Amino acid sequence: MASSKTMEQAAVAAVTERLILGTGVTLLIQRDVINTAKEVATLDLISAGRFVFGVGAGWNREEMADHGTDPRTRGALLDEQLDAIRKDLDRGSRRYHGRFIDFDPMYAWPKPVQRPHPPIYLGGGQAAAERAIRNGVGSLPAAMSDPAAIPAQLSALHGNDLPVTVAFVATDPALIDGYAEAGAQRSLFGLPTLPASETLRALDDIAKPAGHHLG
Repeated sequence: MASSKTMEQAAVAAVTERLILGTGVTLLIQRDVINTAKEVATLDLISAGRFVFGVGAGWNREEMADHGTDPRTRGALLDEQLDAIRKDLDRGSRRYHGRFIDFDPMYAWPKPVQRPHPPIYLGGGQAAAERAIRNGVGSLPAAMSDPAAIPAQLSALHGNDLPVTVAFVATDPALIDGYAEAGAQRSLFGLPTLPASETLRALDDIAKPAGHHLG
């Protein structure tokens, strides 16, 4: 059964044409990797290739334990899951035999529209940036509050040609410009749940400082 968040995104995909749908972040270490791959492929298919898959290792050790995950090995588990899910999303019959993930040859459908799979971004701090480099996927760091700190934050990613999306960016023109100048692919802004008229005003407040970066 699909998660409630997957069903919400499927509903949004059905009534939009250009909106990019993303997770920020999916705690992959607390999920079944085969079912998750099917959900990712389905969302990408329904949205005609507009899905972005944000994942993370998480920090809540008690929650991990409740899901049967050993916090001490969550990083190694995530690396293996990323490898397995990318193969699961690819075409043809796949098998995987690892330390944590083990399945015999199988066919998994549907397949995503984006090939070989939707973009994957790893959320978190320095350790997540290093994991993104090792796995060859995008980075999803949380925004700094001081524009002067941006170059140091993204320095580990320089020269690796990996996409960067920055989360929780304040509507500060200096921050928005700073991340754009540092090579971030996109910035994400918070939007609280509000009545429709207030939501539109909140979107206008975001668009004003970010407007000259919008395509």
